[in-house]
Amino acid sequence: MFSWFASRPIAQARAAVLCSLLPDTPANRADIKAAVLDGDEVVMKRLRTRIAAQYGPKGPVVLDMFSGRGIIPLEAARSGASAIGTDLSPVATLAGRLLADYPLRDWSAEPTLPYAPAGDRDNDPTDSAQGRSGKDQLEATQTTLDGFEDAEPRLLADVRIVLAEVGRRVETQVAPLYPGNPFRAGQVPWAYLWAVTIPCDGCQRRFPLIGSMVLRYPYKRTRDVGQSLKLVFDGDAWRTKVHDGPPTQPPTFTAPTGKRGKSARCPFPGCGHPHSLDVVKAKGNANQYADAMLAVAEIDPENNRKEFRVPRGDEVAAADDAQHWSPGSTAPNVSTVPDEAIPKTAGVDARQYGYLTYGSLMNPRQLLLFATTARAISDIYDELVGVVSPDYASALCAYAGANITRQLRRATRGSRKESRGKPDGTEQNRVYSGDIFTNQSTITHAFDYLEAGPGAGPGTWRSVSISLLAALRKVLAESRADARPARFRRASAVALPFRDATIDVLVCDPPYYQMIAYADSSDLFHVWFKRALHKAVPELFDGNSDDKDGLQDKTEEIIVKGRGAKGHGDHRTEEFYETMLERAFGEARRVLKVDGHLTVIFGHADPTAWRRLLAALTDAGFVVTSSWPSRTETAVTGVATISVTVSIGARVAPANRPIGIAAQVDAEVVAEVKGRSRGWDADGLALEDQLMASYGAALQIVGRYRTVITPDGGTVALQHYMELARRAVRDAVALRLDELPLETFDPRTRLAIFWHEVYGRIDVPKGEARFFAQSDGLRIEELRGPILAETKAGFRLRHDAPERLTPASSVYEIVRGMAAAWPAGTDAVAACLVTADRSPTDAHIWALVDWLTTKLPTPDPVALALAAVKRNRGSVQATAATRNVGAEGAQPSLFKETS
Repeated sequence: MFSWFASRPIAQARAAVLCSLLPDTPANRADIKAAVLDGDEVVMKRLRTRIAAQYGPKGPVVLDMFSGRGIIPLEAARSGASAIGTDLSPVATLAGRLLADYPLRDWSAEPTLPYAPAGDRDNDPTDSAQGRSGKDQLEATQTTLDGFEDAEPRLLADVRIVLAEVGRRVETQVAPLYPGNPFRAGQVPWAYLWAVTIPCDGCQRRFPLIGSMVLRYPYKRTRDVGQSLKLVFDGDAWRTKVHDGPPTQPPTFTAPTGKRGKSARCPFPGCGHPHSLDVVKAKGNANQYADAMLAVAEIDPENNRKEFRVPRGDEVAAADDAQHWSPGSTAPNVSTVPDEAIPKTAGVDARQYGYLTYGSLMNPRQLLLFATTARAISDIYDELVGVVSPDYASALCAYAGANITRQLRRATRGSRKESRGKPDGTEQNRVYSGDIFTNQSTITHAFDYLEAGPGAGPGTWRSVSISLLAALRKVLAESRADARPARFRRASAVALPFRDATIDVLVCDPPYYQMIAYADSSDLFHVWFKRALHKAVPELFDGNSDDKDGLQDKTEEIIVKGRGAKGHGDHRTEEFYETMLERAFGEARRVLKVDGHLTVIFGHADPTAWRRLLAALTDAGFVVTSSWPSRTETAVTGVATISVTVSIGARVAPANRPIGIAAQVDAEVVAEVKGRSRGWDADGLALEDQLMASYGAALQIVGRYRTVITPDGGTVALQHYMELARRAVRDAVALRLDELPLETFDPRTRLAIFWHEVYGRIDVPKGEARFFAQSDGLRIEELRGPILAETKAGFRLRHDAPERLTPASSVYEIVRGMAAAWPAGTDAVAACLVTADRSPTDAHIWALVDWLTTKLPTPDPVALALAAVKRNRGSVQATAATRNVGAEGAQPSLFKETS
């Protein structure tokens, strides 16, 4: 229903809320499991009855102080609690209201809206069959009355009406800028393909930056040969041509074959001048870019196929006219289009190319379309507030505003034309408008981009309206009519607006360290909300809570804004994160009742993030009472992924805890983690995720003690138990190589084997790699080179030849040397054993040879070499036993050549 980031799955939110509210009994366990897995309403009713009996007729108060889009408050409300959500971001606060406040209110007494019924297909842009894709038709079908016992809920029906009214007004007002096709009964094109042009440094002529000449791939099943773009040259000018079949020209902006990094090449005959990416960037920053329309996309009504053609002259002229139009400003002291500057650290790729404001992320016609949409929503609020209640007018316009964010994700210079399929025509060839978010913290940029029109098709108002209505319908269908609406307020987690000891349960999903820049990523939505919703939701978007740059205030946003150059100069550092998180948990302790329960849901691969979170939790006066990992996507069973998160239960630390003795507590931690790990392994949890889950299990033991002291009177640091927990997971796994326990190998080899088991050959972030080494009593500095190779992304396990072998070399280095020596024959392999002063029959060496051949991919050169060494084991051993090669033999040069 709303675009937000790191959204918590409903199943996990439901489990966390119910487990936090109810005591651990066999009956509750069974019913909560059924409620989470099946959503059984009979079971949910039984659980609500128990919750009411435990907390009284008013029910418990549940708070989420990092509410995001509101999934946790929604599940708390569905459980019968009084649910509250707070978030620093006004965008997130609105998202929570759309999900867990407005749908749970009773709007049945509201007067009829003064607009045409949404069911009138001739006037309803959200339900028009013309040009609708198969997916759109399916989604439209899902928004019918099915699933409701009586009439369709009033909110759903009226949101459909308002969305249709906005669409009608916008289409009417911008119609002169989007001429219809006279050969298709005036049908307005679905989309327009644009490209940025630059002047060539060689011939001075302008040319477009095109990343792909494919418009639509072929598809054999439907006998579709596909379409491609072609540039035609006439003197100093160029124009486009659309032809059937595969491309006959290369793109003008791409990475050279076999190389990384894109560059632009002038396509004019006789020129071909190359322009590096730095040159292309410089031209943008020098205001030398200009937009040009390449093609027009229509939908064939007979076969629903996306077809491209060359733009007509009147279409190009109409698009040019957009820069002279203005719908007029809707908000005081705010420009019609967003002129707020994009911060340097915002994660908006277009900024490096000279697009410095949020308004510049669109061409003039796109800007006008969105500004007209914002104006229409603002005007409709003015009209509705005199007919329905102010709250209902706000709610209806808020859903319309949310539809803007859905369209924004597929309507800026970052929205690429996505052509699914293959050149050989063996896959379905869908064409659609791509998402501008490459990940949850970066808005991408494309020099050739798609502009969705005001009609029907992917990325248009009609299309995103249909999917929003389907989402709202689902929320309404799955919510009880008597559930109390959740309440959402914009507030900082370090200054909660609640009295002391008033919250029964606090369930939260804190910001994930440096993974997501929530406010930076949603500022694009915020600047448009200020223009569309400043009247409808003034407490969030009237500008009074903005920072001085007109964007969301990030002063107290608890994240890490990158490390190193990426976040240079930003106040959101690692230390800031830990300090602010401790303050937030301190606030949680203040507002919780004496017997209140805190549940924290968290997931991160970097142990530094875990250390800071757990330190903030314990320093705020909480003790861990329970922890359990949740695999939030069942399709990734057994694969290490951040989709596995850990729920940590905590309570305010009791005053009478005993003092723990280090040796005793260590033993308890190891026993607890080993026992948990065996269960996690049986559940198919990947090793990396087990390591993450072990931290909470360890702190559950440590939390029983006021402090843990060593024999010399010192206190044990938190990191010690994190390292101990990781070693316990490793030992619990009980890795054996040819019946040899892992602990019998030398420390470096032991680390290499476990590293290979957890990460394989991927790059591991430096913080995680350092912690991995420390957990085995090693230093990353002594592993860099012999065992690990440093990369830009972190560290990677080496599989190539070592620089040299000596009697001090680890088994892992010797085996790598043997693999590298194999091309020179058995004598060279045997020489490795002799140089390292190892017995030809050393069981650990041959066990590792055998293990690596099964762990590495079959075509891998190292795997092939070790398989050959294994087959020739007898010859290698015999040669090593008879030869007398000194430790300073000729082997080092061999390793240097292959390293």
